[in-house]
Amino acid sequence: MYYAERIKNEYPQFDARVTILGHLQRGGMPTAYDRILASRMGYAAIEALMEGQRNIMIGIKNDEIVYVPISRAVKKNKPINEELISVLNILSM
Repeated sequence: MYYAERIKNEYPQFDARVTILGHLQRGGMPTAYDRILASRMGYAAIEALMEGQRNIMIGIKNDEIVYVPISRAVKKNKPINEELISVLNILSM
């Protein structure tokens, strides 16, 4: 929010808006778990950059931070869980 306000003041010709990722992904306010997870993943991303790693995705597996090569991440197609689609259809009525 600080940086958006600063941009508005210094560059009034630009429209700066703040989007909170947790609100977009889940809807609603982020929980403590969301904030801790974001901090862990952000820290891991910085560590990876400092180690010279490139073209990786930061993920969580069994509550542990993992580095996944982007090439591997985009090649895996995970099928959609049909049960979840049914739940979505019922809850969205």
